Amino acid sequence: MNDSLVWYAAAKNMLLGIWAAGSLAVTIWLQRRLTAVWDYRRRHPALYRSASQSSRLQRLLLAKPVRHLREELDLAGLSLGAETVITGMLLLGLVGLFGSDALLQTTSRHIALGDAGLSEVHVWPLSAVVSLIAGSIPYILIRFRVQRKRQRIALRMIMVVQNIIGHYRPRLTLAEVIAGCSPTMPDEVRGEWRRLELALHMKSIDEALYEFAERVDNEWAHDLTDLLLIGVHYGTDMTESLHHLVGKMQTSKRHEENRLAMITVYRIGTTFMVFFAFFIIGFNVYADPHNYRHYFVDPVGKTLLLLSFAVMFVSMLLVIRSGRRAV
Repeated sequence: MNDSLVWYAAAKNMLLGIWAAGSLAVTIWLQRRLTAVWDYRRRHPALYRSASQSSRLQRLLLAKPVRHLREELDLAGLSLGAETVITGMLLLGLVGLFGSDALLQTTSRHIALGDAGLSEVHVWPLSAVVSLIAGSIPYILIRFRVQRKRQRIALRMIMVVQNIIGHYRPRLTLAEVIAGCSPTMPDEVRGEWRRLELALHMKSIDEALYEFAERVDNEWAHDLTDLLLIGVHYGTDMTESLHHLVGKMQTSKRHEENRLAMITVYRIGTTFMVFFAFFIIGFNVYADPHNYRHYFVDPVGKTLLLLSFAVMFVSMLLVIRSGRRAV
């Protein structure tokens, strides 16, 4: 009988592994098929103009988060597809949901508390919050990378404006000024500046400059954009205004550096808090198995734990928004 149970457990684990591998393969295949269909429909919109208003609305709702994620990946300099990241987020979310519940059940079965019904306790709200945290990890890491890039650019904006002043001539077009500045731009800004240089050949001046300011996403970039557009539309020599902007930036440089440093500390501290919370709970249960009841059985303990994880998730969301420019 014991041998049968051993073989049954081995077969069960093997089938579970086959199922997991097969599910992953099917998910990747579906992701590739959906990507192909999405690209085809995007390149041939005229073939789908007869679609109903509701289906168009659904496509728009789906396209917005995918487009946003693609922009974030482009800003982060990652050569990953948005669909791949979304698939990874879904898989991590499922692992967090069912994995956390399975971990709780396994822990309860190995802890002798003298309660036969303890092994049947499920904390699905807590598992759902863990699923949200686990599923959002790829997006949060991408946003952290974008934040670091924007912070490096913000610290070089004085050099950017000074570089523009050195090449600015009222008789030159804006495209010529931007092309002349490109070779001497700081390394942190050069990629976005070359993108701006290319955009000027494909879009209007206003659209290209505002896109640059939105991607860089700091107050000084928006001020610079406004000054350049005033010079373009009204033919005004903006040299003096650019010098004034440099003086303003130098005055507020220390404040901006402190703000960026606080954002970095906030990001590191919040990330550490999340991982440390999991460690503390695991250590307390390992050190004293009776703590399992206080965390996952007692209604008050479950509520406090759920609120704590919810607060951590909201804190992570606030962290990824904290680096946005001051308005």
